[in-house]
Amino acid sequence: MYKPLITDGSKKFGNNRWLSYSSKLKRNVFLFSDLEYEHWLLVESDPKIVEFCEQPVLMDSYINEKSHTSIIDMWVKYSNGNEEFVEVKYSSDLTKEKVKKQISIQKNWCNKHGFQHNVRTEEYIRANKMLLSNLKLLMKGNKQQKQQIDIDRLKILKVLRKHFSEKVIISSLIIETQIPQNRLFISLGKMILQGEVCSDISLNHFGKNTEVWIDA
Repeated sequence: MYKPLITDGSKKFGNNRWLSYSSKLKRNVFLFSDLEYEHWLLVESDPKIVEFCEQPVLMDSYINEKSHTSIIDMWVKYSNGNEEFVEVKYSSDLTKEKVKKQISIQKNWCNKHGFQHNVRTEEYIRANKMLLSNLKLLMKGNKQQKQQIDIDRLKILKVLRKHFSEKVIISSLIIETQIPQNRLFISLGKMILQGEVCSDISLNHFGKNTEVWIDA
């Protein structure tokens, strides 16, 4: 629905720029701070989110009778059809006049067009450090192997379907699928990132003892 307005990382300043491959969108995404990158990891791995776009819209609004514009960080669409626009900010920046005006522009635009607007800070994004740490690890594998190996995916699904909604630890999955360990970690990691397979990575470190399953 939307296309990113900024597709070249050199054209916007940021604390730390990230270029990452999104399996969900099947294209590269540009993020402009560590916090935006971590927010994207949550979006990318959330099975309830079916589509998103970074830097999607130039929003305009009148404040004190003057026209102002702002490009918001992300648009998100959920599987139930709900949509929202999200601005990612460090909480320490929220009291700055420039940021307050930026958010006012965005809120005015969203109210005018009937969209929900949310500001995500590090308090929300970094609430589960275990999950973020695991997602960063899985993303490294995702970069090594952009395309899923279909035979691995089918073998993993076959075993998990055999166990129905029971939880299976990865060491057992390695034995039952006979997929080499390192390859299974990457292939399974892609399936977790895409929400195809459920796991306990929000509670424990990703490894041989990680529990995985598919929804019934």
